[in-house]
Amino acid sequence: MLNPDHLQTFLAVAEGGSYTVAAAQLGFTQPAVSQQIRALEAQLGEARLFRRVGKRMQLTHAGEELLGQAREIVALTERAERHILGLQGYVKGRATLGCAPSTGERVLPALLAAFHDQHATVQFSVEVGPAERLLPWLTEGHLHAVILDEHPRRRSLDVLPLGRESVICLAARGHITLSRPTVALAELRGVPLILPQRGSALRRGLEDLFRRRMGTMTSLVIALETDSTTLATQAAAEGLGLAFVPQSRMTKSRELGVVPIQGLELEQNWYLARGRGGDEGSAIDKLWGFAASPDGRKLLQRLGLKAPRPLVEEGSR
Repeated sequence: MLNPDHLQTFLAVAEGGSYTVAAAQLGFTQPAVSQQIRALEAQLGEARLFRRVGKRMQLTHAGEELLGQAREIVALTERAERHILGLQGYVKGRATLGCAPSTGERVLPALLAAFHDQHATVQFSVEVGPAERLLPWLTEGHLHAVILDEHPRRRSLDVLPLGRESVICLAARGHITLSRPTVALAELRGVPLILPQRGSALRRGLEDLFRRRMGTMTSLVIALETDSTTLATQAAAEGLGLAFVPQSRMTKSRELGVVPIQGLELEQNWYLARGRGGDEGSAIDKLWGFAASPDGRKLLQRLGLKAPRPLVEEGSR
């Protein structure tokens, strides 16, 4: 019977292209990797699995034939281990998440920290980028789950609404708009603004609001476009312009104030998405359950997120 550990080493060499890379990835010595590959070849009738081409190890025909089956065997053993450990409340493994810059700076770190307190053996890596880049990675299996600022509307995905928060306008202390009881959107003509990047859900919402209240976007002065809410708030504090950001980004700061924009009725929504069905007992499955649990909901509320709207209601808006 093939040894799953030997197959995992075989996959590491095949994907990394060298014994050295595989050894670093697995935490082995290079001789240990070589020994495991030789043991696997011996068990397969002395079939050579790799040949050296320059500095890289390339699969032979036999290696290519083994590759797909090795992945299936390793994945099956990992799922079985996760399932049995999960029944005992024990979770381990590594998961790769994706998030927008704004969630990476606020929601995701707090969620992972609280989850890690309960499951310290789980390791996460995080890719930061826009939804149009994260969603293909999720469907292709490069990411296990993503946090988005807009419902993906894909039947192949499970989606968990995390919550919503109001959008506010920040200005540096001393800015003339902070001395007014209310400020109409039309009064922002000619005032430098800090806006999210084009194409983001918040940017589209702001553009729609400006067009409805002002009739156009052409009279606006955009000093900075960024999806980083940390950068937006810091730029506002430095006096670069007025920043439109989710309310949770308003920290106790002597350098910033909230501009009382009349009719600024926008909300930022957050969603957790994964492949439909999930993988029972996996780190992502447990993270999903934690985010949906009462403890997870309390954490999100402490971050300033209100309870999510029903999806039917969102779809009708």
